Amino acid sequence: MKILKFAIGLLIFLCCTNILFGQNVVTGKYKGHIVKMKYYKGSPDDIQYLEYGLVTELNKTVSQLEKEKASLQKELNKLKGKAPVQDDSLQMQLIIQERDLLDRERTIDSLTNRVNTLNASLLAIRDSLAKVDVPEHGGRSLSAECPHLGVSYSIGIPLLFSSLLDQKDISGQSVWNRRMTLSHQIGLYWGSRSLVSKGSLSLGVGLEYSRLRFAAGIGQLSDNALAATDSDQCSYTASLSCRNVEESAAMHYLSIPLTLSIGQPYHDRISGYVQFTLVPSFCIASTLRASGYYSLSGHYSQIDGNPVDLTLDEFSPLGFGRDINLETRTKNAEVNRFLLTGRLAGGIYLPLCRVQQGKTSPWVVKLGVKVDFAITPVSKGLPEDEHLPGATYRLNQYNLLSGKGCRFINSGLEVGIMYIFGIKNK
Repeated sequence: MKILKFAIGLLIFLCCTNILFGQNVVTGKYKGHIVKMKYYKGSPDDIQYLEYGLVTELNKTVSQLEKEKASLQKELNKLKGKAPVQDDSLQMQLIIQERDLLDRERTIDSLTNRVNTLNASLLAIRDSLAKVDVPEHGGRSLSAECPHLGVSYSIGIPLLFSSLLDQKDISGQSVWNRRMTLSHQIGLYWGSRSLVSKGSLSLGVGLEYSRLRFAAGIGQLSDNALAATDSDQCSYTASLSCRNVEESAAMHYLSIPLTLSIGQPYHDRISGYVQFTLVPSFCIASTLRASGYYSLSGHYSQIDGNPVDLTLDEFSPLGFGRDINLETRTKNAEVNRFLLTGRLAGGIYLPLCRVQQGKTSPWVVKLGVKVDFAITPVSKGLPEDEHLPGATYRLNQYNLLSGKGCRFINSGLEVGIMYIFGIKNK
């Protein structure tokens, strides 16, 4: 249960990733230079900054000219400090240095004026954009207008619950000890474009293959004074003991998940998602196993109406014996071939690009957590053994899957890669 609580807590945390990663980045080109804008989505949007590549280049040029100007001024000061000043060659050097210094100053002034003009234009554009309620593409990434296709893999820890597994002994301790097992799932998923003009809400459908394994065991168990009947329909008092019992079940499902998704992958930013999924599944295979030993003895107080005092410890025709291998017993379990599960998932999408450098990519990595829970039972509850009613461990069936209301919760981690259609690398 600690693992389940951790997974649910992490899921709630990841549900907030749209807030953590709410900063949007829009990039483009104008006259061969990159234009970049960062803003927080709102109405109006909170624009952090608007950057034009030409301004950056001009500022670099001005900075370089300032360095050259300082160097020329330094050399000029050295020449003026030399004597005699009447020297013709020295006078010529002074004239050339002063001319170059004047050229640098004029160029710096011209570029500075140009930068100031561009900055004023950018500020005006920023103010205009901030007043626009719905920017280009509705304030969203172009990816919101595009469907996507992806493959994913998840690994989980399934926990099985049923009336038989939940039994307690006279001291209040659980009869069964659940073993930790793993589940594996691989799927193909298609998601639609956003269905709303603001935000991101989409539908999806997929095809999944899942393998879930469950296991539990009993170390030692004794049931005494059980009212029982043998195969000849004679009544007796039974004593049943079990040791080193182990049961396991491997279930294989083919599923068609139907998903409602809040948040979707973008080609130009990190984003978060929360998904609600209904998963119709079909059990295509199941493998059930049981091992261990049991001992059964019976005391007869009468046979055919005649009083007797007979105890049988070893009599195989009626099923009595010591340390009998459970694998020799015929066991039953009715697995439901159709299973309906629900799923709650959350995580983040990471585009495979360098967003800060204006790079984008249609390929996106998906990282998240999810919790699957069975809505319908995994199997059908079977009646008690008619010969040994009331026995804690039922010899005639796989106790792991035979209890009423047999369902599971499967929490796990998910990783995937997705491709956004209609988007190109930049």
